[in-house]
Amino acid sequence: MDDPRALRLAEHRQRIAHEAISYLPAWDDLTNEERAQSVQEAARWLRAAVQAGIAPLAERPSDKHDAVWLDSYGQLWGEYQTSPSSHGDAILRLVWASEQCSSKAEIEAEGVDFRLVGWSE
Repeated sequence: MDDPRALRLAEHRQRIAHEAISYLPAWDDLTNEERAQSVQEAARWLRAAVQAGIAPLAERPSDKHDAVWLDSYGQLWGEYQTSPSSHGDAILRLVWASEQCSSKAEIEAEGVDFRLVGWSE
């Protein structure tokens, strides 16, 4: 299955290029062939990022995996599984609770690998 993020990545890349160099065409001004080529390139970059472990798979790896989402404000949300599934799209905002904090260095010493996925305000 094609990664649904490829189109968004290609459009955004073209928007950045057009804003930086105004003579480069905007996404809407590209030919269908140029758009397809940009989407294919974006798909290759996404596959490489997934293989390198710096981007998540687009699809759920297994039924035991829950999605973690980052919204446009930098807030983290976790998928919330209900039994039976009520809506199929329930999410819960993940919040920081100081009384539940742990030492990152100690956790890393136990073999846990952390990845930076974004910044919150």
